[in-house]
Amino acid sequence: MTRNMRQIVTVTAFMPDAPALEIILPWLYNLNEVIYMKKILCLTVAVIIALMCLGCAVHEQQGDVNVPKFEYESCPRIDGSTANIPLAVALVKLMTGCTEAEAEESIDVSGTDPAYYALDDGSADMLLVYHPAQTTIDELDVFNRFNTDIIGYDALVFMVNADNPVESLTADQIRGIYSGKITNWKEVGGNDAPIVAFQRPTLSGSQTMMLNLMMGDTKMAEADSEIVAETMSDIVEAVAAYDNTANAIGYSVFYYASTMYAQPNLKFIAVDGVMPSNDTIKSNAYTYRSPFYAVTKKNAPAEIRATVEWLLTEQGQRFIEECGYVSAK
Repeated sequence: MTRNMRQIVTVTAFMPDAPALEIILPWLYNLNEVIYMKKILCLTVAVIIALMCLGCAVHEQQGDVNVPKFEYESCPRIDGSTANIPLAVALVKLMTGCTEAEAEESIDVSGTDPAYYALDDGSADMLLVYHPAQTTIDELDVFNRFNTDIIGYDALVFMVNADNPVESLTADQIRGIYSGKITNWKEVGGNDAPIVAFQRPTLSGSQTMMLNLMMGDTKMAEADSEIVAETMSDIVEAVAAYDNTANAIGYSVFYYASTMYAQPNLKFIAVDGVMPSNDTIKSNAYTYRSPFYAVTKKNAPAEIRATVEWLLTEQGQRFIEECGYVSAK
């Protein structure tokens, strides 16, 4: 018996009679229609999922901009502000794959204004740096001769000893203290004690912020040399422990005083009722904020400019936030 004959016999043997066919055939037709609709539905769902995946892939491809990679020995020489040291170290690690110790060794930070001069004379390739003093801007023509891209924000903050009962000052009160018009804490709701107002040197990032953001046209009082803190750590330590009293006040940048050199016996003062934090700085609710920059020469090599451009991407801005800073976007 041939294969075809066997199939005919098999089908004939199992073929139902006519009445049964009248019942079965409509059911089979409906079943076939259901199966067909299910196939269409499955196909539609599959297409939707595929389109969604494609959209995610396109989004990831657009957002996934890789940081430029360098050999450790050829990594750009980064200078800048003290408060940007952790960001510089993290960036070198990311670009080269080196250890943290190697990254720290490669970073030579000279401070805000000296860093601009280092870039100008060629001893630095790139800066992560705060706003320069007006004399530096004028002498170097900073904003015309250099590329200055805002990559994040920090803020000018005011600090007192934790035992000082004053929790908040107005901007006018702060200007009164630093112009010499207010000299006793009782004038601003504190104890009957003299105010010792620490300052920073003229060419320092925090002094520039103090003059630009707070003092404006109000002239700062001349300070005795013993209350001019040469370094950022000096002013934090001085305010925290001055003469074993709670009479001192000082200022710094938020990131440094809250993250890099936080002291348990130091507290921040709210200004006009707003306490500094990453959130209030980001939203500009705390208004005494200032940008920090990635700075390069106009004719910087393409790979160095690519590093700056990466810092401005969504991925780069997230990297800045992960380092504890307030991003620009």
